Amino acid sequence: FPDPIGLQEHIGDKGRKMVLIVDPHLKVDPTYDVYAQAKKKGVLVRDATSSKPFEGHCWPGTSSWVDFTSKEGRDFWSSLLASRKTLAPTTYTW
Repeated sequence: FPDPIGLQEHIGDKGRKMVLIVDPHLKVDPTYDVYAQAKKKGVLVRDATSSKPFEGHCWPGTSSWVDFTSKEGRDFWSSLLASRKTLAPTTYTW
């Protein structure tokens, strides 16, 4: 969508609200910026036997998860949500 705020305002003008679903899994793809940052910062859940980032399967395919048990992981995830400047007043996050 070239104008996400405009789209959200258009929906809001009709009395509707939009809810964005934020999935906490990251597609394992070195070209996906969020995954690359999380891996570089070391904030992904680690495999117990190898200490490498744990990989499992979710809807985008092979995925890793941010380690929310660590302060660094929580801070990383919070910074992503705080940096989103594309939300209109009628848009909510789930």
